Parts: sequence; C-alpha cells; structure tokens
Amino acid sequence: MSIQNDLRPISLLRTLVKVFESFVGRWLLSFLESKLDHNQFGNRKGRSTTHAIISVLHTWMSCLDSGGSVRTIFVDFRKAFDLVNHNILYNKLKKYGIPDFLLLWFGSYLSNRQQRVRANQFISSWKELNGAMPQGSWLGPLSFLVLINDLSTGCPMHKYVDDTTLSEVLLPIQLNSNMETYLQNLTDWATLNDMQLNTAKTKEMILGPEAEANLPLLTTTTTTTTATTATTTTTTDTVHRVTSFKLLGVYIDSTMSWTIHVDNIVKKSHSKVILSKAT
Repeated sequence: MSIQNDLRPISLLRTLVKVFESFVGRWLLSFLESKLDHNQFGNRKGRSTTHAIISVLHTWMSCLDSGGSVRTIFVDFRKAFDLVNHNILYNKLKKYGIPDFLLLWFGSYLSNRQQRVRANQFISSWKELNGAMPQGSWLGPLSFLVLINDLSTGCPMHKYVDDTTLSEVLLPIQLNSNMETYLQNLTDWATLNDMQLNTAKTKEMILGPEAEANLPLLTTTTTTTTATTATTTTTTDTVHRVTSFKLLGVYIDSTMSWTIHVDNIVKKSHSKVILSKAT
C-alpha cells in the first residue's frame, strides 16, 4: 500500500455547513432529478446497490435465457472525485436550466477551496484545489452524477455513481462483437471530461456460449496533450479478462453460479463468530 495510490483525503466539513449544503442540494436536485440517467442508481432516493444489481442481472439473464452471450466491462475511473473539472461541471449544470442564483452559489462553493492533510500528529500546509469535489459532503456525489450523466457508449450501461458497467448483448445470430468500439467511446468521453480510465482495475467478463470462444482481448487507446510542452502522448493498454468479479459487494461468476459469493459470505460470517467468541 502506498499513500499516493491507495489513500485519499476526505474533506471534513463543519456540521452547520453540511446542514446548509443539504438544503441547497435538495433544491438543485428538484431541477435535476427528471434529467438524470434512468440507469444511474447511486445517491438517488428509492435506489440502491440492490436495484442496480437486479437491473444488471435482468439484462444479462434475458440474453442468456435466449441462448445468447453477454460481454461486459466493469469500468473503474481513476480517483474519480479527485479529478472533477469545475469548469466542465459548471457548464453542464448550466445546460440543465439551473437558475442563475443557484449557479452563482455553486460556483462560489467550488472556488478558492483549500485543503490540508493530517496524519497522526503531523499536519501539512494548506493547498488550494483547482478541481475535485469535497468527499464526505452532500453536494459531492450529486455533482458527480451531473458530470457522468451524459456518458453514453452505444450499449446497455448501468451506473452507480462512478461505478459503471457496460453490457454488450450478443444474440445467437450475432457473430461480431462491437465492445472495442463501445470501450473507445467511453475512453473518448473520459478524455473530453478530464477523467482517467484505470485500466489496471477495469475488467472484462464474458457470460454464455461465447465465453468458450477465442474472443480477442480489449484494448484502450488514450491520447493526452501536455499544455506546457504541447506534446501529445498516445497510450494503449489491455483490459484484463476475469471469470469472477465483485460488483457493488456481490461476487459475480461468469457461469452465473453463486458459489463464490456464498463462500465469501460464509467465510466472513465465520470470522466474525470466531472474533466474537474470542472477545
């Protein structure tokens, strides 16, 4: 584990600030709720990880029951909340018809933010943030829902805040997969929105008859331009293929067996029982 890659700071807000921003957040939500992606299940009233899992499994099982296959990608964005571009977010809010006075308040909320880190008795100096959303806040998740709302790839997609699952339905009569194109569409969106795809944690899984086929591995191509030197760099990464994946707390197996999930629950329960007896 490294501080740079595995730990991230959480913004601690005063209680009064949290109460006030919850009022403003609900006000903003009244304008945004009807415009949010129907398949976005995160941080929305009446929706949860359970609803997201059910919707994903329904999409997959409907295809598998008809003899088809599903090619799915579990997308991970690198430090999603920490890379939010305030200008892009602000312009997207303007397109949703948010009143000017609320936009001005939100712009003030994002501007001139400072943050410092405390580790035990050590405290860093203050640093002004040029982007990112304050985690641990009410408006942070809502802002990210706005940022990712227009993400579309051309195939069925389910979102839980920044956790995004792409599902390509391959019917028995369909021989070719277009997932490479869908993944590139997602990569292009990420580039335009100053987001970064974490290829190391992004995984592919194939369910159904095509799981036995020799489908080529997926690759992502990212082009970045350094403003200071005006140099352009192109990076190509391969997406690792897995036979099981932990999605929103549930272990999904490519054979649609629940053995792995049940085994992990039993193992976790067993360790808690032993710990409770020891204490």
